[in-house]
Amino acid sequence: MLRRCIGAGHASQGIGNETGGCMNSTERKRTILEMLKAQESVQVGELTKILNVSKVTVRTDLDDLEQKGLLVRTHGGAILAERQDLVRLISNTIYECTEQKRQIAKIASGLVRPGQNIIIDSGSTTVHLARYISALPLTVATNSLLVIQELMSVDTIELLIAGGTLRRQSMSAIGNYTRECFKQIHADLLFLGASGFTLSGGVSCTNLIEADTKRAMIDSASKVCLMIDSTKFGKDSLARICDWSSIDILITDAIADDIRSSFEQMGVQVLTEELPQ
Repeated sequence: MLRRCIGAGHASQGIGNETGGCMNSTERKRTILEMLKAQESVQVGELTKILNVSKVTVRTDLDDLEQKGLLVRTHGGAILAERQDLVRLISNTIYECTEQKRQIAKIASGLVRPGQNIIIDSGSTTVHLARYISALPLTVATNSLLVIQELMSVDTIELLIAGGTLRRQSMSAIGNYTRECFKQIHADLLFLGASGFTLSGGVSCTNLIEADTKRAMIDSASKVCLMIDSTKFGKDSLARICDWSSIDILITDAIADDIRSSFEQMGVQVLTEELPQ
C-alpha cells in the first residue's frame, strides 16, 4: 500500500527514498512481491518510480528475492517464480499417498547397484528412496534436507550435499549455488521428483528456479529416473522441467495400458513393479 512520506520540510507522495525514506529493504521487497502477485511481472523502471529509489537499489532487491526463490529476473524486470496460492508444503504432501510412494521408492531402489554415484532430488516421493538404499555402499548427491537427514549417519553412504538457497516449501536447496554443485559431478542415476506430468507437456514443478535446478541434475546424470505417483498424471504445473527425451525411466504406482504404450513409444521405460533381480 502506498503511504505518504514526510521529507525535509515538505510532503511527497511515495514509498521511500534513498536517504532515510519511510520504507526499508524488507518493506520494499514485500511491496514488490505484492505487485507481482497482482500483475505477474514488474519492470525496474516502474519500481524505481513507485518505490522512489534508484535502479541499483531495485536491482539489488530483485536479486535478493531471486536468490530466495521468490521471483525470476527477466530483461529489465522480474516475474513470479511460483504461484503462492498453489504451493503446498512438503510437510503435508509427504503424508499423502504414502503407500504408493513407498512402492515407487522400492521399485527405484532395485535399479541401484553397489558402488554407484547417484543423485536424489528433493520431493515427497524421492525421500522414501533413501530408506531403501541405506545398506548399499554408494555416493549420494542431494539438495534435499530430508534425504540428508535420512542418510547423514549411514556409514556406507558417501554423502555429497549441494548447497544453495533454502526453499522451505520443499526443504531443498535451489538456485545458482546448487546448480554449480551439480555441474561439478557425474552420476550414474538421477532419481527425479516433480509435481506434474503429461504426455504432451512433459515434466513440471511449481517453482521456476527449482525447475532450473532440476535441469542441472539431469545434465549431470547418465540415466534419469522420474519418481512420481499416478495422482500427478495430467497435471501441468507452472514450471516446465523437461520433455520426455530427457527421461529414461518413469517409475509410478499405476498407469493405464494405453498411456504406458504412449510413453514406451517415446522411448521411456515404465516401471510399476519391481524388476526381477
